[in-house]
Amino acid sequence: MRLHRSRRFVFPAVAAVALLCVLTSCGTSSAPSQTSPPATTAAPTTASPTTAETTTACADVAALKSSLEALTKVRPAQDGVRALTTAIADVKTNLDKAEDSASPALQPSVQQVKTAFAELQAAASGISTDNLREKLPAISAALKEVGTATEALRSTMAESCPGS
Repeated sequence: MRLHRSRRFVFPAVAAVALLCVLTSCGTSSAPSQTSPPATTAAPTTASPTTAETTTACADVAALKSSLEALTKVRPAQDGVRALTTAIADVKTNLDKAEDSASPALQPSVQQVKTAFAELQAAASGISTDNLREKLPAISAALKEVGTATEALRSTMAESCPGS
């Protein structure tokens, strides 16, 4: 009797699975997919480079902003010459990349950073532990200008690079 009951439940289950397989294999048509791709293929091709360029520019400027923030936190009298020169080298590397990839909307802020950074480089030129005290006032003033330029860059990024 048990064998008879189990057959009663197995047969409908197997039939339902078989029916489901048949329906899903025949359910979709290839006609709609053939008409859709030409319309969508053209749009991404023209939009992708712009999106990629914007993403690259925003990433490069974000890296610049990060290195600038690290630079403005350096206190040469406490952190030493090596900390300052390392931070300057990091900014220089990121500034070159950002300058090459920045969008027209970001260019003025990047140029402002470049100008302030050039003043810092001039003030820190030839710095050593022996002449740190005499160069410190000019370096401090230049670091303040870099901080101001960094704030302007941060503001521009908020508008041009959402999420940065």
